[in-house]
Amino acid sequence: MHLMLSRQYVEELLSGKKRATVRLGKIERDKEAIIHSGGRIVAVAQILDVRHKRFAELDDFDAQLDGYKNAEELKRALRRHYPSIKDDDVVSVIVFGHVKPLDLPEDGGYGGLRPHELAELALRRLELSEEDRRILEAVAKYKSIRKAAVRLFGSIERRRIIRRLLRRVARALSGDRRTSSR
Repeated sequence: MHLMLSRQYVEELLSGKKRATVRLGKIERDKEAIIHSGGRIVAVAQILDVRHKRFAELDDFDAQLDGYKNAEELKRALRRHYPSIKDDDVVSVIVFGHVKPLDLPEDGGYGGLRPHELAELALRRLELSEEDRRILEAVAKYKSIRKAAVRLFGSIERRRIIRRLLRRVARALSGDRRTSSR
């Protein structure tokens, strides 16, 4: 399982404050999670449990595992990440065990660069469509695929569009003839 976390949450995970994460949808249990942040693999976490419940059923225990004071604080944070979430939507509470810190480049094809560094380079060196330029400018400005997706598309669910563009511009910058920036 691969999970994306913002830098703030990575620090909390590595310090032990965050011992779980809550995700929209029903996620199947796996043995471990590879944690990604800022275009890097930052940790591998053992998964102890995955519980499914309705958004409205999240309680203070779930919130404290995820590093929040109470259920209302957790729900506010989840609504920022998933603006269209409803009380009857299923969420998965993924509980972590041992967390091993790492610092490795993703296999995402960003050439060892962080996403915002790649975006900045592509904006300077490539001829881009207006849409590609708009997306890359957001990644460069917010220094986060997640934040750019929320600003551009209203939620994190469409961040795959940004990742696809970043892989395409990484290939174009490396001289890969299979693709060009549109």
